[in-house]
Amino acid sequence: MHPILIEFGFFKIFTYGLLVATGFFTGIMLAVRQGKDEGLDPQKILDLCFYILISAILGARALYIVVEYRYFLANPLEIFMFWKGGLVFYGGFLASVIFAWYYIRKHQLPLWPLADVLAPALALGQAIGRWRCYFAG
Repeated sequence: MHPILIEFGFFKIFTYGLLVATGFFTGIMLAVRQGKDEGLDPQKILDLCFYILISAILGARALYIVVEYRYFLANPLEIFMFWKGGLVFYGGFLASVIFAWYYIRKHQLPLWPLADVLAPALALGQAIGRWRCYFAG
């Protein structure tokens, strides 16, 4: 296991965070390119993916806080310290789906063509991101 990829004094690059970011970035770039090829507005896809990223982080943290509520009742300031860990995949997924549904309806995007564009991007991003668990131990 290699939780820290690079360390120079106080500067550390954590493998977990790097792989999560790489998974998101790669998935977003694939979705934008695929959407452009399918005739969808690449800017709307990029915006949707950005908002999905934000909602995923917030939802993942929110579910972790709910699951570990006793700890956070005793340490309320640590609710905001997401860099210390504590993200739950299911919370991020649920928040992302809810937000994506809202965004798609608001901007009147075609659901099934957009789903065809996002599905491979989601799979690729998840595949890259899952390596984080291996490296985190």
